[in-house]
This record gives sequence, structure tokens and C-alpha cells, in this order.
Amino acid sequence: MAAAALVLIVDDAPDNREAYVEYLRFRGFRTLEAATGREAIELSRAHQPDVVLLDMRLPDIDGLEVSRVVRADPALRQSKIIAVSAAVFPADVAAALASGCHVFLQKPCLPDALVTEIERLLAQPVM
Repeated sequence: MAAAALVLIVDDAPDNREAYVEYLRFRGFRTLEAATGREAIELSRAHQPDVVLLDMRLPDIDGLEVSRVVRADPALRQSKIIAVSAAVFPADVAAALASGCHVFLQKPCLPDALVTEIERLLAQPVM
């Protein structure tokens, strides 16, 4: 039996992380949590998550830079990155996608929509 996919949830708001963790675990995913960009990079390198759920506004390193660092690491090639942000101007979405995020979801993001995107991304081959 294959292990459940590992999702790293990166958000500086504890309530957001808690809500995502609770729902994703309920849906059968394993989870890790990070409150800062530096912590997200460290945990990504240590655990090689299948999916990174990445807030774009973090207190230290913004989500764009976290995405660039993860994308540049050959050991993290399989990790899919989902950007989540309340900043949804076209330039914000374009910047997130250009930094290496696979998908951009607007906050607040409904849990079922998030799971749908995670499952869709996990079904795609690693490039």
C-alpha cells in the first residue's frame, strides 16, 4: 500500500494552518506545517513533500522566493506548489506562476477545491 501524499502547509496564520491540516488529514493526507519561508525551505529539503500549499505573504521570505528556491532544488522536482493568496490582481497571479507555482488559488479557499487541485496535480507526471 502506497503512503498517503505529504502536504506541507506554509502560512503565517496559525488558524489557517490548523484548518488546512485538520481537513487534509481528514481526507487522508499526511501534513507538515511551516509558519515562515525559511521553515518551509528547510522542511521541504528535509521531507520532500508531494505538495506545498504556499501562502504568498510570509513574514520573512515571501512565497515567490520560496517557490523559486524549491523549484531550483533538483531533489524537490516532484513537489507540486499551490499558491494561496488574497492578493489576486493579475500581476500577483502571474508572478506566482512565473516563480514556479503550478496553481494559484484565491483565499479564502474552500477545502474541497483545495483537495481537488491537490489530487489533480498528484495525477500529473513529474516533469
